[in-house]
Amino acid sequence: MRLKRVPVFILVCLLSMAQASWSAEARTYSLKELEELALKVHPGLRKAREEVRKNEAELRIAKQYPNPEVEFEGGNQRERGGTDSGLAYTAALSQTVEWPGRRAKKQEAARFGIESAQKLVSNEELTVIARLRELFYVVLADEQFVKVARENLDSAKQLLDLVEKRVRLGESRQIELIKAQVEFYTLEREHEKARTTLSGDRQVLNRFLLQNLPADFALSNKFTSLDESIPLTRWREATLAAHPLIAAQEATVRQTESNLGAERQAWVPDVKLKFFHILELDKRVTGGGISVPLPLWNRKGGEVDKAAAARRQAAAELGLTRQELETKLASQYSLYLVARRQVESFQKNILPQAAESLRLAEFSYRHGETDLLNLLDSRRVYRTTEQDYYKSLLEYWQARTDLWRIAGGGV
Repeated sequence: MRLKRVPVFILVCLLSMAQASWSAEARTYSLKELEELALKVHPGLRKAREEVRKNEAELRIAKQYPNPEVEFEGGNQRERGGTDSGLAYTAALSQTVEWPGRRAKKQEAARFGIESAQKLVSNEELTVIARLRELFYVVLADEQFVKVARENLDSAKQLLDLVEKRVRLGESRQIELIKAQVEFYTLEREHEKARTTLSGDRQVLNRFLLQNLPADFALSNKFTSLDESIPLTRWREATLAAHPLIAAQEATVRQTESNLGAERQAWVPDVKLKFFHILELDKRVTGGGISVPLPLWNRKGGEVDKAAAARRQAAAELGLTRQELETKLASQYSLYLVARRQVESFQKNILPQAAESLRLAEFSYRHGETDLLNLLDSRRVYRTTEQDYYKSLLEYWQARTDLWRIAGGGV
């Protein structure tokens, strides 16, 4: 029986290992996958989408017809001076007929309200994605800081071992060993600090996604690759053509125009059609009638002025929105260019020169041409340069994200 169970046990182990491998692969997320997840779970988007449903309900309200009215009066009737008596009643049915032009304008205004709300949802989606990207790039930067700290710690350990060996052989003084130990312990603390920061920022990202990521999730890394450089004119054209805030405000302007048209037609009164049947002792009457309010005292002048003011206010708000976006775009583009040029300078000049300087210092120390202090100084310079490089990359991606958000989704 045991021999028969062994293959089953091995099969279960292989399946478990395969499942673990699949799980490990599934825990790596791209930025696009996280954006799709954020758009599904973020509570701010649910709130914005409910505003769309409210405006859809407004359209249904505008399409509804007034309910008919039913009247009934009855009683016992007796002829004056006579002896005949019997049931007498009046039954009537009336229906208000709205003016078609005003009804159409009200529905048109409701449709523009839906369009405006939908564009505001799109703008909220931009805000959510921009915030997600910021958290995403912070975690990527933290991973680079941890990597650098780990490499520095490993190098410090190798140097410490080398100095200990030289001290034992009498080739170096005890003071150099103390310096190497201090350097190692300092870098050990920096490594622990970097790991703690990374852990905290990973938790922040996961909380933003309502804890929908596994605890050991990983992110695809294209942190050091810069995007294509796009001139400001194209960013401006994209902003004015497709920014959801501008589109929402344009829909609001059209909505106020429709409301103004509805109010201008409101002085024409709605008509009420009436059908009745009267039964009395000596007669029976069936007929109909029409009821029309006379617009003598109220011709909706105040309502028209109010709607016209709302229309002018919406148009001014549209102009203000465009002006603010163009101003923010120009300012953010300058920050973006500065961050981009700084990263390019690090990649082309500063970082290679610092690496070469460190290589020469290590070579000189190993061959006894310089002392430990010069080597430690070169390592600190390179370490600081490398950290500044990744900070510049983080600033670049944050500036790029803000530029993308202000432009309404980019070019």
